[in-house]
Amino acid sequence: MKIAVPVEGENLEIVTRTGRAPYFAIFEYEGNNFKLLSLNENTHAKEEHEHEEGHQEEHSEDEVAHHHKHVKASKVDGCDYIVVRAVGPNMKDALNLEGIKIIRVRKNAGENALEILENIKGELK
Repeated sequence: MKIAVPVEGENLEIVTRTGRAPYFAIFEYEGNNFKLLSLNENTHAKEEHEHEEGHQEEHSEDEVAHHHKHVKASKVDGCDYIVVRAVGPNMKDALNLEGIKIIRVRKNAGENALEILENIKGELK
């Protein structure tokens, strides 16, 4: 099974805003162990946006399609799960289009992707 986690970079620290994470860490979960497969650049995070801080994107079919394009470009589409702190409605719908199950975690689950994954093993089926 494959799991994506939105992270800052090689430090594997989880990022709260999934769509703005610089990278997605892609892990394989097999035999009760996690193996980092790749660190994929989030193409959506690189886009120039004219939104003010705290601005919410319009929730529309066009925005969902836009996010879906980036889910595929960032190679998250082959994952079974994505572990997030927060996910906006457009990204949520784009992930749902790919059949990716969303697991939300709180800060007490940890800061590092591997630590968080170890703490949520019971939710992975």
